[in-house]
Amino acid sequence: MNTIAPTISNSITDVSLVDALWTLIQSQTKSVRKALAKRILEENTTKAQQKMVKESLTKAIEELHTGKAKHNARALFTD
Repeated sequence: MNTIAPTISNSITDVSLVDALWTLIQSQTKSVRKALAKRILEENTTKAQQKMVKESLTKAIEELHTGKAKHNARALFTD
């Protein structure tokens, strides 16, 4: 009897870093995925808050230097 062994080809598949990371995340337990999602959301919120504070302080400093400072500091956050 003559049997032919299957051949295995070595092919390199390009996988993007995002796809590799997504596959890794999907393979985690639900609790780990929830923790990762929470951290990502917190990071985005923190960055948005930092941006808002930076913009508000920049505006306040510019108004102080130009003599247009508002007497009511709360108005800086509503304009």
